Amino acid sequence: MWTHMTSRQMYVSSGLGARHEGEAFGEDFELPNKRAYTETCAAIGSVMWDQRMLAATGQARYADLIEATLFNAILPGISLEGRDYFYENPLEDDGGHRRQPWFACACCPPNVARMLTSLAGYVYGTSENAIWVHLYAQGDAQLELNGQTVRIEQRTRYPWDGKIELELQTNGELSLHLRIPEWCEAGATLSVNGKDAGITIEPGSYAELRRVWTSGDLVHLELPMPVHFLESHPQILENVGRVAVMRGPLLYCLEGVDHADVDLREIELDLHEPPSSEWLPDLLGGVTVLRGSARVRLPDGAWQHRLYRPVDLGPARAGTPVEITMVPYFAWANREASPMQIWLRRQENP
Repeated sequence: MWTHMTSRQMYVSSGLGARHEGEAFGEDFELPNKRAYTETCAAIGSVMWDQRMLAATGQARYADLIEATLFNAILPGISLEGRDYFYENPLEDDGGHRRQPWFACACCPPNVARMLTSLAGYVYGTSENAIWVHLYAQGDAQLELNGQTVRIEQRTRYPWDGKIELELQTNGELSLHLRIPEWCEAGATLSVNGKDAGITIEPGSYAELRRVWTSGDLVHLELPMPVHFLESHPQILENVGRVAVMRGPLLYCLEGVDHADVDLREIELDLHEPPSSEWLPDLLGGVTVLRGSARVRLPDGAWQHRLYRPVDLGPARAGTPVEITMVPYFAWANREASPMQIWLRRQENP
């Protein structure tokens, strides 16, 4: 059931539920963007299910989905000020969908509050003589293992930066399992006290460090975060010829507030020139944005007053260059109302 859901019925945001009618899944590959239901509560239910699957199996794919859902399907459900909420989380909008302080059927606000206050319970796990690091976030933890207390301090700017440092306060032999996210396709490095860990690192799995630890040992994990493009299954017809943009675990989008007088639906990305990342501390509470060049290809004049016409097999017209700024999807709709787009057209050859 989990595999069916994630391979046929889940949005790129990890949101769930295509239909408003019945708050339901649709048919396989039925994933409309603008009409997406993707209820915030459904994302929270997914995390709870994933956590139980993770505890039962120890497979990293469940932790990967917990992370993706937290960042891209639950966080959009609450404003940056923490006062307003989304019931539905569409992947495309004309500027009319805004968060509200309450709902007649108010399941999402208290459910978000419950999830955010329970996050500490999702970061680490334990098994026999082993500690598992499922999520990366700045903070301290005290874990009970074999009748002893193990203290871990995690220092990181994740998800803006892939550098993670863990300091262990314990003595004795145990295994430390570190999740290597599936999105980190290559280049991850792992060291202990400045020396290479000497183990194989595979994306989508846990790297196991088994050793006799001395209190104060430092583990450094570095996860490269290049910008990468995603395409959807070809049976999701609405997204044919389009791509979504991610950096690390975060999904990005365009907002009209950053692109005056441009129809976001006409923007085309050059997949050979991915945008670059830039940290902006004063924007949306501090976010890493993606900046790059794209083209705007407007419909030619022959489309005026026409909805259909014979296929034109001639060369594609050149578009107009435009500079774009992409923000994390979780932070959209926190400024003035404007259109939003996740799936963007990929550039054709002129």
